[in-house]
Amino acid sequence: MAVNIRTREQLETDNDQITLILNNAFGKNRFERTVYLYRKTSPIKNLSLVSYMENNPSYVIGTINFYPVLVNNIQCILLGPLAVRTFYQGKGFGKELVKRGLELAITEGQKICFVSGDYEYYKDFNFYKIKDKDLVISTLGPLSFDNLLVSELKPDSLNLLPKTSKLLPVI
Repeated sequence: MAVNIRTREQLETDNDQITLILNNAFGKNRFERTVYLYRKTSPIKNLSLVSYMENNPSYVIGTINFYPVLVNNIQCILLGPLAVRTFYQGKGFGKELVKRGLELAITEGQKICFVSGDYEYYKDFNFYKIKDKDLVISTLGPLSFDNLLVSELKPDSLNLLPKTSKLLPVI
């Protein structure tokens, strides 16, 4: 990982750059994806982060958000979207965002985090396939990836979840 990667809370002035990064990563039709059914409310403000190089904090290289979600009336969070400018992918900017975002979520007292993403990427952050945790959690529609992933931010918090349930947006 490059030593000059920094993260900070997302600012209103970052919105145009973030939109460009997300459109490049996921396409302009990204709002049609199932995960956007969970993003009807605002993301959690202090978990909305951007990455940048230490010498240029106004140039956004990566972005991450977390949204509140519910499983059987249990408050959880949903990671995403996570995206990095194409030129900087694979250089640690996304990993630094995930790491910092999860650290802040733990500090804030969050217990469970879900993500619809590539298991090979997210396993390094202690995400597991829900089926590997003996859970069956349905979603509001198909996901881009085969499996919904889950991370236990507080030890034994997955025991709070029923074995079969549904992931719901906070309205």
